[in-house]
Amino acid sequence: MRIHTCQFVLVSDLFKGLKALWNEFASSDPDFSFGGNNRTLVDPPSLLHHFDNSLIEAQSQLERLRKRIKKLPDGVYVDLEN
Repeated sequence: MRIHTCQFVLVSDLFKGLKALWNEFASSDPDFSFGGNNRTLVDPPSLLHHFDNSLIEAQSQLERLRKRIKKLPDGVYVDLEN
């Protein structure tokens, strides 16, 4: 059996100071399964794609999130559980 590793950032770090945007995301019924899992990893483009298809009131916070995501190295995931 081969063991795989990956890198991820915590969603709480990524959304720090973006509470309104997080609340919109969490209540928007996203296509991601999370809440009772230990780890739920999603790639940043998929996370942003969710916002592209949603009506977002916290637009300024969304722009801040986009800037943060652009700073992430390639191949890094977002852990929606933490």
